[in-house]
Amino acid sequence: METGRKVKRILSWMLKGTALIIIVLLVFTLAKPLWNRYVVYPELEAERAEIWKKHKKPQKFIQHSDYKGVLHSHTYRSHDSRGILEEIIPAAKQAKLNFIFLADHRIADQDTFPRGIQGIFDGVVIESGTESPGASMMVNPLKRTILDWTKDRNQLIKKVVTEGGMVFYLHSEEEHDWANTDYQGMEIYNIHTDLKDEKNPLAFLINGMVNSGEYRHWSYRELFDEQTKIAALWDSLNNYRKIVGIAAVDAHNNQSIRARYLKNGQVEWVGSNAKTITIKEPGWKEKLLLGKPDVAGWAFKMELDTYFHSFNFVNTHVFGDTLSSRSLKNEVVKGHAYVSFESLAEADGFQFYSTNSSGSLTGIVGDSVNLRQASALHAVSPFPVRFELFRSGKLIDFKENSYDYQFSLKNKPGNYRIVARLKLRGELLPWVYTNPIYIY
Repeated sequence: METGRKVKRILSWMLKGTALIIIVLLVFTLAKPLWNRYVVYPELEAERAEIWKKHKKPQKFIQHSDYKGVLHSHTYRSHDSRGILEEIIPAAKQAKLNFIFLADHRIADQDTFPRGIQGIFDGVVIESGTESPGASMMVNPLKRTILDWTKDRNQLIKKVVTEGGMVFYLHSEEEHDWANTDYQGMEIYNIHTDLKDEKNPLAFLINGMVNSGEYRHWSYRELFDEQTKIAALWDSLNNYRKIVGIAAVDAHNNQSIRARYLKNGQVEWVGSNAKTITIKEPGWKEKLLLGKPDVAGWAFKMELDTYFHSFNFVNTHVFGDTLSSRSLKNEVVKGHAYVSFESLAEADGFQFYSTNSSGSLTGIVGDSVNLRQASALHAVSPFPVRFELFRSGKLIDFKENSYDYQFSLKNKPGNYRIVARLKLRGELLPWVYTNPIYIY
């Protein structure tokens, strides 16, 4: 009997100890996400609202229209996405996009264009493209053609560019043939690149699940790290020739758990990277969780990376005269573009340009301007920011908390670009990166 009581006491203490460990682990795991939910994110929301109240529409110095869009996005034509047009367009409209350039994973060595979704849908221009094998580049031929991925990569780049297409290096943290003379630009920011350097992806995931409602945009911001090494590489390349910098959303809408009814009445459960988890007859779990199917047929969704939150996270703005694939491509490769982190604030109205001694505009972001025609550089912002001016990769000047900025060149050639920062919770966050103006 005594032995039995001892065993019961031991088992009781073991159960209590296990319960205590579980409670401690839960508290440890959920402490930061809950702190974010009830302290950090409400403060960020309030501070952002105060910034938005300070909006002032700048005078229009650059007469081109400012078109906002995303580059490097995926659809059902990629092996790791199920995204369809009926999901993409509402998200694009909500994010106020004008264009989307796709980079769906190639399906075969013989890549036929146009492929997948292409055209103008409810005012949004969508251009088809391919993310090449090895995720090395985004190729948008902008014509009917067939690309053979078994051929020499440099010859393929030259062929696409010579025939009027666009080739940008992707995932700039990876190795590339940076000395190639034909590619036109590179990603200076990519959401997936930023996610890869997270030291604790599980913590990011848990925080995203806890804060998946009204604060989802702030939980997205948890992955952000300023890509200083990539910016330094970009600057160094621009010392030799123009390399246009773009932002990439790399949107897949695939980090989720979803379920849908199949035509035969069974239920398909789909997990991360759009992979099927199981196909089964509906049981009590399905009857409890599944509701009315949405436009894409999903009757249950727990999502982390929705199209909207990717589209609204970071954008590439393009100055141009016409909203068409060809016109947008032409302006992008000229460098008439800047990158903005739009979930912080809408950047429409931001401008960077040069003037001569008479005050007349002589060049805009991306242009090459003779020093005799460039007495000063100017930038204007719809919100008060810290303007930072970089010359050939080095910070040479700044101005705090201002809507406008001017810098006298004083006969100093170089590649000049602007970084504009917004202050939130005491931290100066990069909001806008412009392409350089090349003064020679």
